[in-house]
Amino acid sequence: MNFVEVNGGNKTQREICHKVVAHMIKKLLPRFRTLDIQVNLVNIKSDAIGFCMMQDSNRQFEIELDKKIGIKTLVQAVCHEMVHVKQYARNEMNDGIVKGRARWKSKMISEDTNYWDLPWEKEAYRMEKKLADDVWENGVI
Repeated sequence: MNFVEVNGGNKTQREICHKVVAHMIKKLLPRFRTLDIQVNLVNIKSDAIGFCMMQDSNRQFEIELDKKIGIKTLVQAVCHEMVHVKQYARNEMNDGIVKGRARWKSKMISEDTNYWDLPWEKEAYRMEKKLADDVWENGVI
């Protein structure tokens, strides 16, 4: 059974994150049953509003989200980071730079690649709004 834990932020933010993560698992990773996802709502002191990090295996993840963002942005950010969970879990990406390169599917990506040109970010940005719209349209929250 998948495990989702949400810490930090306020009660409403935690409930929204939990519901959106559960919905994204059903949508993006419907056959996965052993995911362990920890979401931390924190103060991020950079321009970023979220991060996704794979932990000890491609079934364990930590997502950090900025607790200062609004609800609409929060939902979209959760969707974005859950696309990264999908990418790691399905072994589509490995962004742990090895010999100056990361891997996207079967292609090696240089560590010098601009953030906006990274294929995993392109996919996450392309999907985030459509997934967030699905959350609203299906009354997930």
